Amino acid sequence: MSENGQSVLSWQMMIEAVIRRPQPDEHDSVRALVQTVVDEIYGGLWAPPPLPIDQESWGLSWVAVVDARIVGTVLTHEEWISDLWVLRQHRGCGVGHRLLAQGETEIVNRGCQTLRLRVLQLNTAAINFYKGHGWRVARAFPHEKFPVTVLEMVKSVGQNKD
Repeated sequence: MSENGQSVLSWQMMIEAVIRRPQPDEHDSVRALVQTVVDEIYGGLWAPPPLPIDQESWGLSWVAVVDARIVGTVLTHEEWISDLWVLRQHRGCGVGHRLLAQGETEIVNRGCQTLRLRVLQLNTAAINFYKGHGWRVARAFPHEKFPVTVLEMVKSVGQNKD
């Protein structure tokens, strides 16, 4: 989001996205999306792209689909938002908001009252996005492999659910 007021405008330009589980033949597309976003955000910081990404169970993820194209994904594990990635051209249009809400709902439905995620400290856009959705920084620590600082963010959910 920019400082010149475009973020306000982009929230007004919400796009229709279907949030669903990926089909088995789409798992490679989900992984390619993650690789694209990881390389865009972090490529060149500690190594040239393509950066290594973990082999995740993308079949357990949720995807955002716009015009039959996967444009974002969220993956949870226990109380963790493990991955949340949205293609650049679809940021600021509500896709990330919808994916985060889906991931949070999935975690809450597991009975967790504290939700967790990790984000690199240098990714200020993501940190501000999460803070805007009620998350707070709980701690900072060095990454186990790379020369960067990681923030653990948490969000508590109330016990009273309507």
